[in-house]
Amino acid sequence: LVAPGIFIDVAERNGSIVKLGQVVFEKVCRFLQDNKPEQYGLKYIEVNLSVVQGAYEHLAESYMYIMKKYQIPPEWINLEITESASIETKKVLLDNMKALIDYGVKFSLDDFGTGQSNLNYIVEMPVDIVKFDRSMTASYFENGKAKYVMDAAMRMIHGMELKIVSEGIETEEQFETMKQLGI
Repeated sequence: LVAPGIFIDVAERNGSIVKLGQVVFEKVCRFLQDNKPEQYGLKYIEVNLSVVQGAYEHLAESYMYIMKKYQIPPEWINLEITESASIETKKVLLDNMKALIDYGVKFSLDDFGTGQSNLNYIVEMPVDIVKFDRSMTASYFENGKAKYVMDAAMRMIHGMELKIVSEGIETEEQFETMKQLGI
């Protein structure tokens, strides 16, 4: 087995990530067509989208074509993007996001709290969900400074009427705390 942290970087560098992403997205849509998510209590499926995929000019039309092919309602799809888009790719990414949002797809900002953690991403990106990284979640319960920073971030994100998901919840106590915080 090769971990995604290894093969995604290689696929981005050699240009195969766009095709790989389309194959994965098509498999997700085929799965959704065969196994309606609502029967499992699911409202949507999240699919990761690399920065390189987001910068592909035909991403939106390709993904809309695949959803139509499998008759997948766009509200069943939530695409996760990371905070690492460059200035050069941001315009194409935003154009793709707008087209897919207009079609009915939703977006999450994944791994918030790692990498560049630029607050401008929350302001500029048309996302519905901000996902706190697992390490940030763990720090909330272990570090007073991290708790203070996360509390401020939660107030800000909720103030923008965005949803928050916190990755890495491992105990009932953590779950209950995050639930009380509206996460």
